[in-house]
Amino acid sequence: MIGSTMKSDDGSSPLEHITADRRIIDELYSHGKITMEAREYALEALYPHNHWGLWVSRILLTLGTLLVLSGIVYFFAFNWTKITPTIKLFSIQFGLVGCLVGAWFYSLRRLTGQILLLSASMLVGVFFAVFGQVYQTGADAYQLFMMWALLTLGWTLISNFAPQWVFWLVIANTSLILWWEQAALPSHEMKHLIHTYMALLNGAALGLREYLSAKKTYAWLKGRWTRGFLVIGVLSIVVVPIISLITGEREPSISVMVSGAVGFVAHGLVFYLYRFKFPDMWSLAAAVLSACIIVETVIVDTMVSDRLLKSESITFLVMGIATIILFACAVAYLSSVSKKMKVDHVSS
Repeated sequence: MIGSTMKSDDGSSPLEHITADRRIIDELYSHGKITMEAREYALEALYPHNHWGLWVSRILLTLGTLLVLSGIVYFFAFNWTKITPTIKLFSIQFGLVGCLVGAWFYSLRRLTGQILLLSASMLVGVFFAVFGQVYQTGADAYQLFMMWALLTLGWTLISNFAPQWVFWLVIANTSLILWWEQAALPSHEMKHLIHTYMALLNGAALGLREYLSAKKTYAWLKGRWTRGFLVIGVLSIVVVPIISLITGEREPSISVMVSGAVGFVAHGLVFYLYRFKFPDMWSLAAAVLSACIIVETVIVDTMVSDRLLKSESITFLVMGIATIILFACAVAYLSSVSKKMKVDHVSS
């Protein structure tokens, strides 16, 4: 095979650093480097026929778990007045303990055990909600979510299951938002700082994900969807104060300026990281799309607020043309970057 005799400085072949996939196999076959039989054998090794069965079973297991948990919630909601408080609390605790025992029995190395642990995390929140309704504790909603996050943090740390971490992060974000609204009670000048706090929380989670996924022990974090979820979450949070800064008052509040500045820095970091440090087209596309939304906001605000054109029809026509040009440039840029990333990946 071509390049088999070439060695890098550490004695390994450059081919060992190229990830085998369908594209590489098809290119080798189209250039006559491998036969049809070798191509079929390689594709069978990479994509076995029974591989779809594994994914179907996992999807059915997840859907079944969600349906059971939804059934439990709706059962209590529909029959609330007919069930005694003892049965309400006991049945939830029974299900919670049962999920934990099942997770221990199947172990957290198997998907079944991980799904059961995630179910236990959900039932903790159901228990708090029912407990608060039965005894009318009068606690604020943020306290429920805060205790929910604290009590599930321990088994989240040992779960080795990305959906469990995502679920915990959703709870933590909800707790932070509710705390800001119900306990912090910010003034009008400071209300937008919540975007900075949330950006720091989710940005820290993204940074931790990138750091740990490089280690063999945390291979379960390498799924691209975990990166995409966090990148989109961070960008969605920081783009709000930027838009408020553009379209808001002529003398913006301190919180808007601070959160807007954090938003611009976050966009720059995401672009740099996923263009050069950890090349990833999906994350880069999310950053470019968010930047297009910001530029589009500037165009719309300039055209509408400043009334540069007297005719509304001409104004909307110009805005439409500007939008088409803007997104066409973004698509062209992403297309060129995608080709360059493929070349760099093959040659590395």
